[in-house]
Amino acid sequence: MSLEQDVKGALNKVTLGEADAALVYRTDVKAAGTKVHGIDFPESAKAINDYPIATLNKAQPALAKEFVQLVLSPQGNQVLSAADFEAP
Repeated sequence: MSLEQDVKGALNKVTLGEADAALVYRTDVKAAGTKVHGIDFPESAKAINDYPIATLNKAQPALAKEFVQLVLSPQGNQVLSAADFEAP
């Protein structure tokens, strides 16, 4: 058993052959390409991460608003879905 600092470290152990398996995010499995094989399991449906989006007070308001709208748009959803993120 190994307790890594983060998901990337756990995945790295598997890709290097230093571990047989690790619990990582689907997006990390996808990013590893053919180096690893992901297996879905029923309990994983309960592990949902929220990724809030917000603008900063010191940001350029119009540009920040445009970015948020892009992320929340159909085009943004398509990009997120292609990376195996769920739609916001």
